[in-house]
Amino acid sequence: MNAIFIVDSRTIYNWLFTTLEGWIVTQRTQVMLHDRLLSRERRKKRYNPRLRRRSLQMLFAGLFMTILCSACTLPGNSTTTNLSGHITIAGSTALQPLAAQAATLFQKLHPNVHIEVQGIGSIKGLQEVTSNKINIGTSDIYADPALYPDPNLTDHIVCVIPFAMIVNPDISLPSLTPQQVIDIFSTGIYTNWAQLGGPDIPIVPVVRPSTSGTRDTFRKYVLGGRDERYKPLNTDSSVEVLSRVAKTPGAIGYLALSVANSSVHTIALNQQQPTVNAISNGTYSFWGYEHMYTMGDDNAAINAYLDFMLTPQVQQLAQKLGYIPIGSMKLPSVGSTAAAGSTHLSTDPRTLPMIAHDESEAIRRELL
Repeated sequence: MNAIFIVDSRTIYNWLFTTLEGWIVTQRTQVMLHDRLLSRERRKKRYNPRLRRRSLQMLFAGLFMTILCSACTLPGNSTTTNLSGHITIAGSTALQPLAAQAATLFQKLHPNVHIEVQGIGSIKGLQEVTSNKINIGTSDIYADPALYPDPNLTDHIVCVIPFAMIVNPDISLPSLTPQQVIDIFSTGIYTNWAQLGGPDIPIVPVVRPSTSGTRDTFRKYVLGGRDERYKPLNTDSSVEVLSRVAKTPGAIGYLALSVANSSVHTIALNQQQPTVNAISNGTYSFWGYEHMYTMGDDNAAINAYLDFMLTPQVQQLAQKLGYIPIGSMKLPSVGSTAAAGSTHLSTDPRTLPMIAHDESEAIRRELL
């Protein structure tokens, strides 16, 4: 079975040092013997001064070739894995930027692997992976075993995603309470920003379609399970939400913080911004785990890509893009085994260590 080894710089240094040390000792012994021969040659008046120079040149040439050849066989070198295949990934538009950039990096390491990444919505992603139409289904939401009962469905948590409320730049309010958000999206009590201390502009809620995992998280943790009363967008696209809110006077919407940019104004919830500390201590509830679901773990290329998602390189990329790396979250552990018959978390090192066998929503309930 093919394997990927991750070796840090200290390990490589120690390995090279040990290898070179042994080689140098061998060469030093040869030079000492050579010097003794030269000493005899001098006594016989047959000493050739070019001989030692050529010996040193050969020594350094041999040293260089040893390092070069050894580096080609270092553990973890991508050329030793011989990975190949085609991986299809689809689902969450919130996770799409990270999944796509990680795929590009992975394909540079493994040029015989081709990866396609699409944003079609979390729920569609779960439907596609459970029907074996794609290899990896990405989702902002946990796959409820009541809806997805297949015991082969395996959850790989790759990062945490903070979500944010966004408004058109003309709206400068710093914060809204959850009840005010409910009264904008669900009850319709607030229809003009002037009612909330803002400009005299009609409020235009931008609602995501039912296939959206971001919408599901919004309804569950901001609206308290209530439905939105406005017509949703036709397509599930975080980029589309961003564009609509940026271009529509009085618009308000919600999306992954990783997608937000300067074209919109991010508004706090209860004076809390979507930071690591606010999420970890339970004062900011609009966030979710980013899941990558597979139907088992028997594909070497897929396993390698999932491993790659948790490497320092990709986790640092996640932080740069606005996600929260798994290692940055200080979340409680809630036990050691999942409920019988539930969709399970993979028990290999890819999965979040603190919840290695537990359903992620249980931790959310413990926090809130």
